Amino acid sequence: MKKNLRYYLSLNYPIHVERMKDGMYCASISLVRGCKGYATDIAQAVEELQGVKESLFELMMEQGKTIPEPTVHLEIPVREFERLPSRKRLGRFVKTAV
Repeated sequence: MKKNLRYYLSLNYPIHVERMKDGMYCASISLVRGCKGYATDIAQAVEELQGVKESLFELMMEQGKTIPEPTVHLEIPVREFERLPSRKRLGRFVKTAV
């Protein structure tokens, strides 16, 4: 499947919102460097972020840069993982903690 702009925009990227010292809100996608939106309230900051994300992804595609995709990080006890019927398929994604 060829991944186009629509594909990347359809992904559910985690968004972090924080209130700045000046009272503005900053919504960001930490997985994508420089992807931030600012506004006086949270909803507007998230809306601004969506526009920035679209423009940034479009630029990254034009420049042939890799757009990171969101991932899920789970902590599963080894004994539970060993009981999963699909553990062999999932094994390539496993990083064991020391």
